[in-house]
Amino acid sequence: MRFLIVSSLIAISAIAPAASAMTYEEAKASGVSPVTGSEMVMCAVYWSAWNESLNPDYYGEGSGIWSSSFVEKLNPEIQRAAALETADYWFGRAKADFEAHDDLDAFHQQIYDAPTYDVEALDERKFMQLLGECARPD
Repeated sequence: MRFLIVSSLIAISAIAPAASAMTYEEAKASGVSPVTGSEMVMCAVYWSAWNESLNPDYYGEGSGIWSSSFVEKLNPEIQRAAALETADYWFGRAKADFEAHDDLDAFHQQIYDAPTYDVEALDERKFMQLLGECARPD
């Protein structure tokens, strides 16, 4: 049952209008968190895309997607180094979950099939909610 609720909330947050999206802090405090290996893979994908979007040299040396003033104001938990660590954390947790179910092939398939995000078109408000729902546990 929890899987259905979490999956539904993650799916809803992906299609909800940006104006109603929660902040990273609100979404993290909501208690929504990945439960299954599949959800953990998706969280890792979200964090990887966010990390990529924070590359200050995305368009070339010294030219990133986000302004430096925007990035400086971000919660330390969603800064570039933390985003990469959190992506690695969820990939590791997902792999362990799939290994525990003796289904490592499914893990590799999900990585292969994972969506790629146009990081230039990310809606940061909606993505903040996804990241909050996929926050690394304290």
